[in-house]
Amino acid sequence: MLTIVTNPFVIFLILVVVLVISITALITSLLTIRRFSELVSQEVKAVERAPEKEVEQVVEKVSKEAAEVESKEAPKEAEVIKISGGFESLGDLATLTGMDSIFLFNLSGLPVDSYNMKEGERVAASLADFILTLRRLGFPADTIILKNGLKALLLTVKKVGDMEICALMVGKPEIDVDIDEIKELLQAYVSDLVGRREK
Repeated sequence: MLTIVTNPFVIFLILVVVLVISITALITSLLTIRRFSELVSQEVKAVERAPEKEVEQVVEKVSKEAAEVESKEAPKEAEVIKISGGFESLGDLATLTGMDSIFLFNLSGLPVDSYNMKEGERVAASLADFILTLRRLGFPADTIILKNGLKALLLTVKKVGDMEICALMVGKPEIDVDIDEIKELLQAYVSDLVGRREK
């Protein structure tokens, strides 16, 4: 066996085979990286173009709406709905307000209840950290409204004992709803929820 390994010709063949395999692996890696970078650059370009398309669509939509408003004598005002009565679930409130998702969490970063929300624990921790950071910096964080194609409401709902309950509501609402009414409804829901859990 030692005679085969010490033979210079066999060693040369082994080195050539190892070198060929190494070069093949390197070329394959480079081609894979190149293909991956092309895919990433295509995605980045698509994301960069997406806001432009959205802006064009919004401009077209606004111009159509402006033409309709000009053709009418009295423009319609935004419809504001008064919500009365309670609701059984967050899904009912989402339906009433036109929101897609509602998520209740506490400032310890734990989810309390949700409707149509994924990754609740991670979202709760991130939002709790966000609110606490805003408060530490001196910014008011009781009601935060974000609008960018979606409407997002981040509300401080109620304090239950030492625990402060907050809500995240996300959607494309067709109608405007009074924030104070939403807070009142969420407060009633949280009170009912706490009452049910204590029983």
